[in-house]
Amino acid sequence: MTRIPCQWLYLGGFTFRWGRGDPAIDVLRGDTGPVHGNGLRIEVIPVDQSWKDVQDLQQRARVWLRVTAAKRAGVRD
Repeated sequence: MTRIPCQWLYLGGFTFRWGRGDPAIDVLRGDTGPVHGNGLRIEVIPVDQSWKDVQDLQQRARVWLRVTAAKRAGVRD
């Protein structure tokens, strides 16, 4: 269960959830809305510090999407 307050971001077919003080961003499949449970979680992205604002979440989500798309296409970093 993620901590409150949270930021949610729907991007590229996934919902990214990051709670204040959480050590990771949860990646949920689809547009889940503001859920706190982990039933739809497909991946966890570790972070080195607590979130500051939604721009931090957007940046990390976009990087994850780029890396994931490359892996799915068979491209190596």
